[in-house]
Amino acid sequence: MTRLETGFPEPTATTRRCPGLTSGKARDAPQITPLIAPKLASTDTRISSPAKPAKQKVKPAAEAKPKKPRLPKEKRRARPPTVAGYTWRKDGAGWELRKSVYDVSDTGIRKRRLPYVAHLSKSAFGELRRQHKGAALEKAIAQWIAERDR
Repeated sequence: MTRLETGFPEPTATTRRCPGLTSGKARDAPQITPLIAPKLASTDTRISSPAKPAKQKVKPAAEAKPKKPRLPKEKRRARPPTVAGYTWRKDGAGWELRKSVYDVSDTGIRKRRLPYVAHLSKSAFGELRRQHKGAALEKAIAQWIAERDR
């Protein structure tokens, strides 16, 4: 049987590469009609607010105030009193006591080290402040340091 007897057209460049296609379309493909969009109802131009208001509403520029940054709370709290030769560092829920030690090198350069001595918890410091007022608190802290620094 030849191609003419079967009803198939002679092969072209397109049908050789893509069998089953003639001039870029499938042989048995249905006719494609463009979709026509249905006419929508007239758009609503009323000025009233929508049925579901936005969750966040923007304030007018006259009412808006610049936001103030939040300060860390611990900066406002009182530190334990300073004692000569020691420094306090914030550590979690309390204070870390460090001793100032100076090492002198052969060239005469002094280098400061801060070795760890003890930890004074927030609750223990509050208890000391409640029991001792003013200069008595400084003496109580000095005694607390003497007990722990050996």
